[in-house]
Amino acid sequence: MKLLLYILLLTISFDSYAQEPEKIELFTFRSRENGKIGYMNKNNKIVIKPQYATGTYFENNDYAAVSIKNGKTYKFAVIDLKGNYIIPFEEGYELISLNTEIENWILVVKNGKWGYINYKKEILIPLDYDNLGHFYGNLAFAQKNGKYGFIDSNNNTIIDFQFDWTINFGRIQPDGLRYVKVQKESKTGYINNKGELIAPYLYDSAKPFFKGVAVVKKGKKYGCINTKGKVIVPFNFEFITNYKKFIIAQKEFSSENEYYYNRQGEFIRIATKKKK
Repeated sequence: MKLLLYILLLTISFDSYAQEPEKIELFTFRSRENGKIGYMNKNNKIVIKPQYATGTYFENNDYAAVSIKNGKTYKFAVIDLKGNYIIPFEEGYELISLNTEIENWILVVKNGKWGYINYKKEILIPLDYDNLGHFYGNLAFAQKNGKYGFIDSNNNTIIDFQFDWTINFGRIQPDGLRYVKVQKESKTGYINNKGELIAPYLYDSAKPFFKGVAVVKKGKKYGCINTKGKVIVPFNFEFITNYKKFIIAQKEFSSENEYYYNRQGEFIRIATKKKK
């Protein structure tokens, strides 16, 4: 399921035409004749013939990840602007992601195991993991033996493998730290990038921190906590928007009344929702 989700997300991005032409020399297109992905230049001249199931855009490194499909199985390769193979299909990778935070690092999957290589095909992080994320603030989530933890770019375990699930750390918050939600026994809490548990495993769902505030769900109601784990908006609401300057909450999703809080959790006012 994880590989299928990655492939679906990649395929969606491949068919998008929102890229900036001045930054990209070649563009993907899908052939009407065979349904395959190829590449053309800004003059609509085909440079690399359509032959791939999926294909990313060429970005800063002048490389793209492409795939072929055999039944339900995908194999990935890396090509240059002339269609030459930098990493051929024969390497056997089941996923290749070039969009990593560290330049020239490539996230790969082979035989169901995740790791990192570079464009010289040198192994940077051994393919030992059951799941592996991108590096943010020099930390990436990793899964091994059914548990999640965090490693650094030297493959050192920085936060022990103890969680049932997690994702990548989010953006830096006003206190200078990053935060991420973690799960144990189907309940969610938060840790910071020091590995400190700042919010216990109490929540049934949780959203990433934004400007020092996270929306969390307990039972059937939503509230908000800060980066200390303190509840700053009570669990009285069916819907909360953590948006820019204010936190806006509704006791019922269909209600016209909106409860406004500042980012410290202080109640400001009740306002009537504007009709569209």
